[in-house]
Amino acid sequence: MSELTEFIYVFITLATIWLGLRVYGRWTNHISIYGVVWGTQIILYEVRLIDYYPVSTEAKVFVFGSWLVFVVASLTFRNHYRSDSPVRSASPPRNDVFLFVFLSVLLVGAVGIFQHWMVVLKIFGSIKSVIINGNLLYSLRKKETGIPGEWHYIDAFNLAADFLGGYFAATRRRPIILSVVPLMLEVINGIGASGRSRIVIGLVLWGTAYFLSNPKSRVIDTRKAAKRMALVGVVIVIFAVGMEAVREIRHGNESFSGETEQLSQLRGLAFVTPSVYMYLSSDLPVLSKFLDYEFAGRIEHDPVGGNTFAPFYNIFAKFGLAKEIPGYEKFYSVPLSTNTGTYLRELYADWGIFGAMLGVYLLGAISSIVFELYQRKKSLVALAVLANVYVVVFFTFALQATRWGYWVISLVVSVISAAVIDKYCSVTTDPNRGPASGEGARPVKGQM
Repeated sequence: MSELTEFIYVFITLATIWLGLRVYGRWTNHISIYGVVWGTQIILYEVRLIDYYPVSTEAKVFVFGSWLVFVVASLTFRNHYRSDSPVRSASPPRNDVFLFVFLSVLLVGAVGIFQHWMVVLKIFGSIKSVIINGNLLYSLRKKETGIPGEWHYIDAFNLAADFLGGYFAATRRRPIILSVVPLMLEVINGIGASGRSRIVIGLVLWGTAYFLSNPKSRVIDTRKAAKRMALVGVVIVIFAVGMEAVREIRHGNESFSGETEQLSQLRGLAFVTPSVYMYLSSDLPVLSKFLDYEFAGRIEHDPVGGNTFAPFYNIFAKFGLAKEIPGYEKFYSVPLSTNTGTYLRELYADWGIFGAMLGVYLLGAISSIVFELYQRKKSLVALAVLANVYVVVFFTFALQATRWGYWVISLVVSVISAAVIDKYCSVTTDPNRGPASGEGARPVKGQM
């Protein structure tokens, strides 16, 4: 990558991150998240530790045009709610009600994870055998039928528990260790399923709930700040250990077609490995190859909206009413063989170029509308929707997250749980009338 090109990409990335922080006043916002994941991918691709095929001009225009559309849509709907509308304070709900809902969701998710482990132990015989045969387990999971005997999607309740765990930590409830239990279960589930995506989703849900629920304060409390840093450190360790553990048990291929000598030197290291680099840099050339095939008339279109609404198509397919959408997409050689090509690939396959750009615009608009709704109303339901939308925003560099059935389960369970909890939040502050009283009202200092 030339120095000028490198400077331009870094500048666009940093400018996007700064814009999100400037507009929303928080690091946790959709514009900054979009800039981080896309900037990281583009820069890593341009480093060329793998001799990827060149990305076409059309693909570059598509990527940066979509980037601009997302930012414009987000800014367009930045002031969707009137500034003089009532503002609800960030008052935590009654502890007993919250704990009941949180523990109930956590229990259902834990039962699903436990059942999954019982199935794989029955197949492989022991925990050691499960770990040794991680790659075979991964192959079983990739089949359309999944792992035989597994209760599908019950363990996805734990994703909603991840969200509630982040909120639990932000409202400084006790015992605080309970807030990270769902993330620990995600790691256990990831090892048992030989998969990492759920661990990443859990972290995004937990982090969104935690950072957006923590009130901003003009006065820095060093004691509280130290506790928060320690908790975040624990979460990062859980995440890093979980990701590395799954990578190790899968015995994944760390040698790729077109790899450079610099990349091969990373083989055998932890965390920063050739496969990690590949996963974070290969989606752009896949998108480019996909578009080349499209323009040549060799299309791979699913039914209209097949990727966007894959879980619903698959439900209808069970009754013979629709075509089933494969869980894994077509692979392309770039020159290594891989199949994820950013969410733009799937939007294009579903809706064409204009529909894809509309989809990008809607994602930016929905992100801003829900963000504003939460900031004005302090509704836990709005935060639940926002956290799951941020999962979609985060994974835009790789795929369309709405194609995952467990994302839909996470959204539905999170919203229902939040609605039950929200019923016990009753503090509303009107600039003209002052705070209204209610059961469980506990004003929190600082502006969200």
